[in-house]
Amino acid sequence: MQPTAATVRPSPILDSDASDCAIYRRLAYGVAAILAAAGVYACWCDTPMIWDGAYQFCFTLISDHPYSYLTRFHSYILWIPMWLLSQVTSNLTVLKMAYGLPFTLAPAAAVLFSWWVVRRRAPHLIVWAIFGVAAGPLPGQIFIINDSIFQQHMFWPVFMGLLVPLTRKQVIGLALLAVFQFSHQIGLLLLAGGAGAAGLLALIDRRNRAELFIKVLVCAALAAVALGKIFAFPDSYARQEFTWERAKTAWLYGVAGWSLRGLVCMWTAAAALLLYGLLDPKRHERSRRAALIVSFGGALCGLLIWSYWAHDERLWSDAFNYRRWVVPLTAPFYVMALVDAAARVIQRRLPTSRPNIDAARPRMLIGYGVACTFAVVLTLQSVRWSRLTRHLLRDVERYPSAVVPWSAVNWATGTPLQHWGTTSYLFVLEGREARRLLLDFNPVARRAQLDTLRRQPPRIPLSPFTPVSAWPGPTGWFNFRPLLDDISSSPSSAGAR
Repeated sequence: MQPTAATVRPSPILDSDASDCAIYRRLAYGVAAILAAAGVYACWCDTPMIWDGAYQFCFTLISDHPYSYLTRFHSYILWIPMWLLSQVTSNLTVLKMAYGLPFTLAPAAAVLFSWWVVRRRAPHLIVWAIFGVAAGPLPGQIFIINDSIFQQHMFWPVFMGLLVPLTRKQVIGLALLAVFQFSHQIGLLLLAGGAGAAGLLALIDRRNRAELFIKVLVCAALAAVALGKIFAFPDSYARQEFTWERAKTAWLYGVAGWSLRGLVCMWTAAAALLLYGLLDPKRHERSRRAALIVSFGGALCGLLIWSYWAHDERLWSDAFNYRRWVVPLTAPFYVMALVDAAARVIQRRLPTSRPNIDAARPRMLIGYGVACTFAVVLTLQSVRWSRLTRHLLRDVERYPSAVVPWSAVNWATGTPLQHWGTTSYLFVLEGREARRLLLDFNPVARRAQLDTLRRQPPRIPLSPFTPVSAWPGPTGWFNFRPLLDDISSSPSSAGAR
């Protein structure tokens, strides 16, 4: 039966033909697969345990409820599956995977959700979500469980939704994702910026102006709620960190240098790719070709710079500081997405049957390049982290007493292991029964650990300032009695006490 004119439905794709949409579809799913594979491998290497990660993992098991810090509720939601699994299994590998995967799969999920939002109305915009997810936060991505990085990922589908008309299902889905923006204070900046972007687009897009103004009001209202939460539920740690000196330190140690060099290359690649699409192919053929060369060159330079940075753990040992600047450093990709969306609106007004912005295949290649850069960098860092932890466990187990001074692993100074969370990670490496306590490298923290051991009854310093009972918790995690027995029977350990 041949379809009649009345049964043929027009394509919902407004700004791209079917062939371009197929290219962008393959790009979105291919990039998501690459990011997911890198995330699973990072989880397998225990990368989520880096820095604060092991402490929060141990605290969840010991306290028998998902860890959350102050009013940052996102971790409580994400770790409910791991907590439930801890009730039925003691397999550490399973629990660590359940702990890390909600964060390591967040970049892939962000790309898929973004594609779900733009696929029918503006599939070409997916490349900016890829840049924003896989390039913007990449220098800080190694801090897997960080809330700022996670929130940045979850905002990209919301931002894409501000630029295109939405269905009812999409509105509901994005409303659920927007809830995560109330966890950390950066949500205020992201929501306010999103409201501004929708407002600017409304000035240009007459066809969708009413919907865009509604989005502005909704986004501004959400930003007001986020602001109210800051005052109603003060975050003592955020207040402590919200100083110029802390911001300057974070820039020097987490951004300046290799991180920024690679990011500048990615900004250049993205800007050149945008310019390639904006230029008229009939009037500016040479300029378009030059822009394309610059875009490919920028992406390649970013890959090389960040790969070199990632291969040496001493170069990225302070990468956790990047999170302080992740919003402004990702902002150029938001701006480019807005410019691209606005350009399409203007193109629709021109008396031509096809927009000049025709860059599907170059965008596909650059998008894959950015995704591969993410995978290479995170994989290299995960490999280095795995080697560090094996070295740590080997040296600690060889040490003759139960209390291990930092000098026994002094080679770890200047690496990501030089962090207060390494004490907790050693407990994870040993399993359910701990027999070694690694003292902190910091003298003040070290004294606090020893004071905890001297208590009556003795307690175990999960972190320098978090004492826990030596007896197993409600679910049997962890049993520190063997550690205390070894300390009591070891002269050198007893002397340390």
